[in-house]
Amino acid sequence: MTEGNHARDDAGDAGRSPDSVRSRTGRYLVAPTGWVTAADAAADPMAREQKLIEALRRNPDLRVLRVVRSSVSEAVAAEGHAGSVGLRYPTVAVVETTPEQATILAARPEFHVDIDQPLKQLESLPPWPATDASSFDEFTQVRFQARNEEGEPVQDAFLYVHGGAYPVTAHTDAEGFAELTVPAGTLDDVEGVYVRPRADHWSVVVDRPALSHTEINTVVCRRLGEVSEEHPGEDWARQVTGFDRLPPTYRGHGVKIAVVGSGVAAGRLASEQVTGGIDVVGQDDKSWDQDLTGRATHHVALIVGHDGDRLVGVAPEAEVHVCRVFPGGRLSNLIEVLDYCITQEVDIIDLGVYAEQPSVLVAQKLEEVRQAGILCVAAAGDTAGPVGFPGTMPALFTVAAIGRLGTFPPDSAHAAQIAGIPTPEGLFAARSSCCGRKVDAWLPGVAVISAAATGGRVALDGSAVAATYGAALAGLVLAHHPDFRYGFVSRGPARVQRLAQLVRASCRPLAGLPGSGVPDATVAVGLAPPFVSPGEPWTGDPIQVPQYAMPADRLRTGYAEPSPGEQAETLSAALRAAEVLVPELDD
Repeated sequence: MTEGNHARDDAGDAGRSPDSVRSRTGRYLVAPTGWVTAADAAADPMAREQKLIEALRRNPDLRVLRVVRSSVSEAVAAEGHAGSVGLRYPTVAVVETTPEQATILAARPEFHVDIDQPLKQLESLPPWPATDASSFDEFTQVRFQARNEEGEPVQDAFLYVHGGAYPVTAHTDAEGFAELTVPAGTLDDVEGVYVRPRADHWSVVVDRPALSHTEINTVVCRRLGEVSEEHPGEDWARQVTGFDRLPPTYRGHGVKIAVVGSGVAAGRLASEQVTGGIDVVGQDDKSWDQDLTGRATHHVALIVGHDGDRLVGVAPEAEVHVCRVFPGGRLSNLIEVLDYCITQEVDIIDLGVYAEQPSVLVAQKLEEVRQAGILCVAAAGDTAGPVGFPGTMPALFTVAAIGRLGTFPPDSAHAAQIAGIPTPEGLFAARSSCCGRKVDAWLPGVAVISAAATGGRVALDGSAVAATYGAALAGLVLAHHPDFRYGFVSRGPARVQRLAQLVRASCRPLAGLPGSGVPDATVAVGLAPPFVSPGEPWTGDPIQVPQYAMPADRLRTGYAEPSPGEQAETLSAALRAAEVLVPELDD
């Protein structure tokens, strides 16, 4: 699976120095198409695919790195449906070759070729302006120290100094010190200093710092959660989305959620709900319990994590499968993960990675996921541009990130995420989050606090964080909404559509943001009516109540019409269960 520059003993290279730099080869996904010749028309599709794969292996101009087979398609073939091409997902070869050879291969009607793009999960740095690089003959040492307000050192913090000639980075040692080498005479040109602690502290951004090359430059990091007495900075995400108003019995029992990301730190989450996983990057069924970036551990803890005796996860009884595709993963790895999710019969996929360009083969696999009755909640992306792939697909539920004023220190990196005019309750769209008409909902994704892979807690940004909240909410709806106990029990695309419809219908709109708005968990699980602005009719998705759930004389297309007394009593009971109303109805 190594990608590199492979020199070939080619006679055409005789006139070029053997030490000259060659063009880098690329990785591509090659799959047989449905096009067949008259001689192959009666052949077994699996045998024909194997014949074409062997032809690729014999091609001297490319190298087959591995072959991705669909276990679902193999199961269909084993049941005697091998002759039906429409029921099968094709075998995909991951090949390494030059762009020219890939173009030649794509021109042949029996092959489809996609670029095997890298998967991304970006963390945006503060937006300082770029600086032209120059050559310098003299350099100087600049020392930094990161500590908290009690004077304790902040070790293993990431230090990023931007300005002068180029950005310089380092990590603090056990005493909180770091030493950087910068061009002499350029300290006045530094645009900013960014310190990101590993855990338990807020990040710090210092714009246009007054740095010294003779004394230690100290940066003070606040302890995590210490924002102000009015805004503790911890539970705002639950408050905005209504998770804090759900009854304590709403825990997501029986639902399977697959978290696609960077793995999970073994032993960090003392939760029996993390039941399995796969590492498709390392091609290992066990190494998914390692997290090289720490982001997926943060995400898994949002769903099922525990912090001592205090419950942290919003769906603590859901069953989580961890699928490691990052860092280093590509679209071919995503195909493998989606196939794993189908075979494990997961209910919801938390897809926090994305690519720059669409892929037909991945789109086909995602359709297979939908047909299997799995809702895929995708991160919109964090490039501050249009929604990334596969979030652009209509069948996916795509989520973008919002933040809230007052939930992070004003000198932290999270402040750079503020964009546009906040709503009256202080909500704003994250600057780095992708957006567009395909965004289905907006969920917390700025300064969200959860478990750190190395211990303690950490505050992270990104649409991947928002997608995790979306997946957890969908899991609670699937576990507790009456529709899925009676009317949509069978797995299939109808269940996926209904689940997405309920989450979307629970949203309250936000001025200036596309999509439905911010979901409310109490509405989504059926404990409260849909959000409607005062004086405005409901214009969202129709709420389809199963006919057996109401008397026949009160059936109406998409809506139930209970009597005023029944409606008040039901609403009061639901709100009281959600701890919104305390008095009895008669009061």
